[in-house]
Order: sequence, then C-alpha cells, then structure tokens
Amino acid sequence: MGFLQDIAPVLQKHKLTFLEKRHETGNITSFFFQSEDSITWKAGQHGILSFSRKLKGGSWRGFSIASHPDEAVVHISTRITEKPSAYKQALSELTPGDQISMRGPFGPFYLDGSQKPVVLIAGGIGITPYRSMIMHAALHKDQAPSAMQLLYADNAEQYAYRQEFEEVVSQNDFIKADYLTSLTLASNLSACVRDWGNNAGYYISGSGKMIGSVKKSLIEQRIAKRNIKHDLFLGL
Repeated sequence: MGFLQDIAPVLQKHKLTFLEKRHETGNITSFFFQSEDSITWKAGQHGILSFSRKLKGGSWRGFSIASHPDEAVVHISTRITEKPSAYKQALSELTPGDQISMRGPFGPFYLDGSQKPVVLIAGGIGITPYRSMIMHAALHKDQAPSAMQLLYADNAEQYAYRQEFEEVVSQNDFIKADYLTSLTLASNLSACVRDWGNNAGYYISGSGKMIGSVKKSLIEQRIAKRNIKHDLFLGL
C-alpha cells in the first residue's frame, strides 16, 4: 500500500464502547473496547482515541492497536503513573458502557507480507504493535515471515504480554523472543544483523530517542534504510 492509502483511514471515525481494563505489569494497563461497526486494519497500525469532552492537555491520543484484526475487540495498552495526565486519568476512570471515538486505525507500520525474516525491536511500551503482529502471524502462517525475532528491551524488566508471547513461541518454531534491557539490546541486535543482514526487515517501536539510537546503529552496521521501519506515532 502507498503512504496515502495507509493514512486515509484516519478520516474514518468509529464509536467505541468500553468493556474492561486489565493490569499487565508494573504501571502498564490494557483497555478493551467494542466497536459499533466493523473495523479492518493491518496488524501494527494505530488509532486516535478521543473523549467528547475537553481535557487539559488535549482530549485525544494516538495508540498502537495491540489486538490483531481477527480479535473482536480494540485493545490498547499504556502506562498509568501515580500522577497521570488528564487524558490518562479519564481513561482510567472509564466504566463498562462508556463511549469514546476512534479515528483509524491507520499508518504504514505493518509487515509487508513477504516471507523474509523480521526483527521486531521494542523499547518499553513500544511493544504494543508487536503483540498484534505476532498473534496475527501465528494465526496466519501462510502470510507470515519465515522467521520473527522479538527483541524486547525494558530497563525495569516489566515485560507486557510476556506470558502470551511465551505461549505463542512454544507453539511456533518461527517465532522467537528475547527479553532484554538497553544494555543487552545492542549485542542481540548485532547478532541478528550478522545472521540476516539486509535479507531481513527491521522494525523499531519505542520512544523517539530509542528509535533514533537503534536506527543509527543499524545504519552503521550497513543495514539499508529501505529495510528499516519505525512506528510513525511513537517515533515522531
């Protein structure tokens, strides 16, 4: 798909009904919504979720969709700190049946459909789009890469979805996952580069600083820019 086609769904607006929330790990919480109408998206894309009322700091935020297209819910995850923003406070206070709106999902951050290996590099809450990608690939092996290597770095060692990932890895030989910190990420990434070089695609999701650092490292290791993708929303 072209860039304009990837972005066009931002014009589509959906009503979402809040179902429930679930604590994942540390200060990460997942929120689950049901759409009033049918929504299609590519695993890895994100949506803009908005409250109808005004909130200090803005009434909307962008979130990668953690659920995959075959799941019947819109699932997002985010960090809720002791002193959250007005938006995250409102998110935390949702009760079942409450409604918000979503634009999208949209964006170019998804697997390209080829069978070449992929390295999925996550920093902290940047793991969210990879849950969608990994779960979707496990269900649709005929459309999946020949190998998927997740490199999940979190300095607090609080790894969201770890139990789900470990179950999927145990059932799918082509999916691997390593749980790292920023100190161990570099060596594991270099090992992937040695094994696959430019025969793989490299996906990066995390803070802007983390994305810039990993992208710089990959380019220094002679990975072509065409083989590097980063999460549009988290990377800006």
